[in-house]
Amino acid sequence: MIVIITDGEDTFSRADLGDAIDIAQRTETTIFGISTKAGFLGTVPGVEAGMSKDKNDRFLTELCENTGGQAFFTGDMIELERAFTRISQELRSQYLITYRPANQNYDGRERKIEVRFTNPENVKKYKIRTKTSYRAVRDSLK
Repeated sequence: MIVIITDGEDTFSRADLGDAIDIAQRTETTIFGISTKAGFLGTVPGVEAGMSKDKNDRFLTELCENTGGQAFFTGDMIELERAFTRISQELRSQYLITYRPANQNYDGRERKIEVRFTNPENVKKYKIRTKTSYRAVRDSLK
């Protein structure tokens, strides 16, 4: 698990968003992002805590959601504390589910994942957060 605290500006990346998502998924890394773009000394016009607005916010949201995490948009110290509290609560209440796909073909294609409750009552009580896909590649990571 990685927690990224960012102002949202990407100034020195050598990889693109797709590469970052791919390596995080392949290494089973969940990413939580906390954007401080709204600032602690004021707010950016058009940005409210909890709302994503621009391309960088969408990139952070996509990175987090595609790895099973979540993005938070904070504007002050209280919102920052709430974001850390929510991440902490989630980490204490998570479950790990594994499976072995019937198709063992490592063709590099993206495979969709869907996790859902079989009992409708659980839908009201619990929230499932998981990555939505993985890439079928033979890992060379050791």
